[in-house]
Amino acid sequence: MSQSTICQKCGRENRATARFCSSCGTPLTREEEKPLAPPPVSEGPQEGLEAARKLWDWTKTVVTVGARTAWNELVNPPPVAQGEVTEKVKLDAAMAPSEPSFFVLVAGSALLMLMALTGNWLAPLTAGLVTLVLSWLRWRRPYFSPLAWQSIAGIFGKSPMVPALHFRLKTDHQDVLVAAIGPFNGPEPAEGDRVKVWGIYDDKDQTRLRAWMIVKEHPSDPAPAPFTVPRLFPFIPVAFFVSLAAFAIAVLLQLF
Repeated sequence: MSQSTICQKCGRENRATARFCSSCGTPLTREEEKPLAPPPVSEGPQEGLEAARKLWDWTKTVVTVGARTAWNELVNPPPVAQGEVTEKVKLDAAMAPSEPSFFVLVAGSALLMLMALTGNWLAPLTAGLVTLVLSWLRWRRPYFSPLAWQSIAGIFGKSPMVPALHFRLKTDHQDVLVAAIGPFNGPEPAEGDRVKVWGIYDDKDQTRLRAWMIVKEHPSDPAPAPFTVPRLFPFIPVAFFVSLAAFAIAVLLQLF
């Protein structure tokens, strides 16, 4: 059967080899000669890929910076203040501070480990992600120290007394009230000394600082002996690594 070409203008049927319509003279185009229209360009996939790339970059930043910050806070924390010591006050006996975050950490760690041992990996993973983001945001409060154990005695009787050192630190920005609580070790800072202080601020305005290490700045002594009290541990980084350990245990139990 011979093929024919239909005129798109008048509808007349023409020979397959005809180049013009025999009725109206309109140029004829066979189906195989019609130019193919380019496929429509969809911007949806490209926009989706760009959004996924931004989400991945943000997630990678949170994970790397958050985990590194949590690790540094526990292993190699930087000094948080630097300035000149003024108005020093030393107390031979002060009430041991209450640090409830330590007991929250103990109870929470026991619960996460119990869930991990029963194969529940979702709770440790959720706790790990939350504390990871908070570490990325550099949350240091609440905190605890080994003195938390001594506060247990206050539940059954008189709270234990510990030494304390208080002084005002004049920094480049403002005056900071510094408290170092617990048994001392090392040379005490004196009024007029330039010092670096390691610790955790008790308020958002950074006017009250709980210190656990103070180092004098001596140009002639590059490594002076530090003044220390029991170490402070920020709750969030510790909780992150506890959650990470519980998650790893849960995954291993699922695999084996």
